[in-house]
Amino acid sequence: MIAARQYQYLGLRHQSCLMPEQPYKSTHTLFFDNFTSSDSARALDAIRESVKTDYNSLAEVTEIYDAIPASVIIVDARMRLVGWNRFSRDTINGLSDSEMTGVNPLKRVHPDDFDEISRKVLGIIHRDAEESAEFRMYHKNGPPYKWAMFRGKRAIIGGEPCMVAVVTEITELKRAEEQRNKLQEQLLQYQKMEMVGQLAGGIAHDFNNALTAIIGMTELARKRLDPASPAARNIDDIHQLASRSAEMTRKLFAFARKQVATPKVFELNKAVSECLRLHRSLIGESIHIDWHPHANPLQVKLDPVQLDQILSNLLVNARDAIDGNGAIQIESESVRLDMADCVNRRSGFTPGKYAKISVSDTGGGIDEKILPHIYEPFFTTKEIDKGTGLGLSTVYGIVMQNNGHIECHTKPGKGATFTIYLPLHHEDGQANSEVIPTETIATAIAPSAKETIVVVDDEPYILKLIEDILESRDFNVLTAKDAGECLKITECCTKPVDLVVADVVLPDMTCMEMSRLLRLKNPSLKLLFMSAHAPETINRCWTEDDEANFIQKPFGVNDFIEAVNQTLNMA
Repeated sequence: MIAARQYQYLGLRHQSCLMPEQPYKSTHTLFFDNFTSSDSARALDAIRESVKTDYNSLAEVTEIYDAIPASVIIVDARMRLVGWNRFSRDTINGLSDSEMTGVNPLKRVHPDDFDEISRKVLGIIHRDAEESAEFRMYHKNGPPYKWAMFRGKRAIIGGEPCMVAVVTEITELKRAEEQRNKLQEQLLQYQKMEMVGQLAGGIAHDFNNALTAIIGMTELARKRLDPASPAARNIDDIHQLASRSAEMTRKLFAFARKQVATPKVFELNKAVSECLRLHRSLIGESIHIDWHPHANPLQVKLDPVQLDQILSNLLVNARDAIDGNGAIQIESESVRLDMADCVNRRSGFTPGKYAKISVSDTGGGIDEKILPHIYEPFFTTKEIDKGTGLGLSTVYGIVMQNNGHIECHTKPGKGATFTIYLPLHHEDGQANSEVIPTETIATAIAPSAKETIVVVDDEPYILKLIEDILESRDFNVLTAKDAGECLKITECCTKPVDLVVADVVLPDMTCMEMSRLLRLKNPSLKLLFMSAHAPETINRCWTEDDEANFIQKPFGVNDFIEAVNQTLNMA
C-alpha cells in the first residue's frame, strides 16, 4: 500500500487511462511497462488494488495535474519516461499515451546543455538531491529550441528510485532577461565612460594650469633670448611639446563632452566634401577614398571644427587599420528611428530623424575582446609612440556632446565600419546651407598704457605669469589669490580699476558673486574670466545675460593679450 499511496499522491496519468473498464491496463501502460524487478511487480499489484478502491480520488488528482500549464513528468533511473500530464503529452511531445511510455526526455535537450541536465537528473535519482536548472529544449518534432526550467525531486515508486519534475517554458522570460542584461551592460558601460570622462576632465584641468605657465613662460623667455643662442632652440622645443600636450587636453575635454564648442547649422554633405578635400593628404596614395553623399541636403547643428575632428580621427584610424593598399568608403544618408527600433535594436537612442555618416575600411577588423574598450581614453593597440589612444575617445565625446550616437560593426579580417548618427536640424526659418567658417577676431588696437588690471587666481605661478605678460605691455598690475583679496584691493585702490582678470573657480566665492560685488561700486568695470576647467563647469557660473568674456587655459601670450585688448575695447 505504500507504493499505492505514492502513486495516488503523484496522480500522474491521463484521464483517458482511467476508464473503469480498463483500469489495470492503463495504469500498467502509464507507469510500469519498463519495470522488470519483482519489487516493481508487487508494487503494481498493490497499485491495481488501490485503483479499484480509490478511483474517484485518483481521478480528481489527475485532473489537477492535467490542468497545470507546465510539463509534469516522472523519469526512472534508466532515463525513461514513466509518467506525465496532459501538457507534457500534447504540448511538449505531441505523442499518444502509448507512444509516450519509455521515451527518453533528455533527447529533447540542447547538446550544449545535455551534460549538465543529465548530471542533475542522475543526482536527483541516485543521491536524493533536489535540483533545478535552466536549459534549452525543443517541442514536438524538433528545433527551434526553447528555454525551459525544471525542478526535480526523487520519489520511490514500486521500490524504484525516480525523478518527479516540473518543466516550465521560460523563453519569454529569458528574452526579457537578456534584454535587461543588455541594458544593464549598456548602463554600466555608460557609467564607466562617465567616470572616465570625469577623471579625464580633472586631469585636463590640472594639466591645463601647468601648461598655461609653461607655454607663457617659454614665449616670454624666447623673446628675451638671442635667436642664435642654443638655448633658444631648447626653448622652442619646450614650447612645441607644451603645445602638443595642450592639444591632448583638448581631446580629453572632447571625450568628456566638455569641449568648448560653437554650434552652427550647416549642410553636412558639403561640409564632409570640404573636409575630405583637406584630409586626403593624411591618407596617402595607396588608399582610395570613396565618398557617397546622400542625394538630398542634410542639415545638422554642431561646431564645424568638431565635424573636422570626427572625420580626421576616423580617417586616420581607418588608414592605420589598412596594411598596404586598400579603400575607405564614406557614406551619408537620412534615417528615421522610431520607438520600437530604439528599444529593440538601438537601446539608448532617442527616436527621431538622424543624419547618418559611415566610415568603412578594408583593414583587418577589430578583435571582439578589444571592441568594448575602443572608446576609452589612452586605450590603443598601436605600437608605442604610434598613437595616443585618444582618437576614438575624442569622436565618442563629440558625438555624445551633440546628442548623437556612434556604432562600430566589425569582423576580424573583414574591416570595420564606424557609423555616426547626428540629429537632423529643422527650424522655421531658412537654415544655413554652408559651413560657417570660424570667425577671425581682429586684434583690437591696444588701449593707452597704464590701465589698471587686477588678476585673481589661486595658482601662484599663473599670477606671476600674467603679471609678467601685462607689465611687459605697460599695464598697472595688481594680484589677488582669491575673491576676498580682490575686493579689498579694488576698495583700497586710489585709481579706478579698468579690468579684472579672474579664474572662474575661486576658493572663497563664485566668480559671478564677486563680479556682482565689484560692479556695485564700479558699474563700468570690465571682466575677463579664464579657467582650466571644462566649459561644463564654467557654464554653471553664469547665464547668457552676464555677457562674460572668457579665455580657456592653456593660452599663449598673444592670445591672452588679444583677449585683454578686446575686453578693454568693448563699449
